[in-house]
Amino acid sequence: MSNILFLIIDMQNGFINGFTRDLPEKIREFQAGIGDRAVTAGTRYVNHERTACYVFEGWKSCMAGSEEAEIVPELRGCMERVFDKDRYSCWNEEMKAFIREKRIKKIYFAGVNTGCCVLHSVLDCYNDLAECAVIEDLCGSTSGFREHEAALVVLRSCITEERVVTAEKAYEEICGTDGKRGGRHTEN
Repeated sequence: MSNILFLIIDMQNGFINGFTRDLPEKIREFQAGIGDRAVTAGTRYVNHERTACYVFEGWKSCMAGSEEAEIVPELRGCMERVFDKDRYSCWNEEMKAFIREKRIKKIYFAGVNTGCCVLHSVLDCYNDLAECAVIEDLCGSTSGFREHEAALVVLRSCITEERVVTAEKAYEEICGTDGKRGGRHTEN
């Protein structure tokens, strides 16, 4: 049993646009490459009339029960568990219990939005002294590359540069290899 968690944040139909359209396939390929060397789980943001996004922004996408709130087809079935949440961070008692139950020692984060749900989840995880890393090229922002990069600057400053890694580096750390998958070098 693996003591590593690959945590896919909010890869839902409602968060796929021109800036994030390549992420589902990249994440699926990475997850297939690491296989059972990590436990894979995900989160799903479920909007409703009492979320901050709805109340303060008037944002009405990804409502409970909508197709927008569903996990993208490419990633359905590859996650052992999907945690529903109605706030940016996924770091709650349910998630912490899962991590304890699975005896997780390190968490690798991927998904959307880098400056929102990924950032909040990672910072909460880090503040709780859980070992973690963000896979920068497996994250993205529906608002664009500039917002994604700005969040990475914040993450490098807050959780240390060593914890913001490429997919290739994460693969090496998880699989204990030199970045090769099935005989071919990984590309970003």
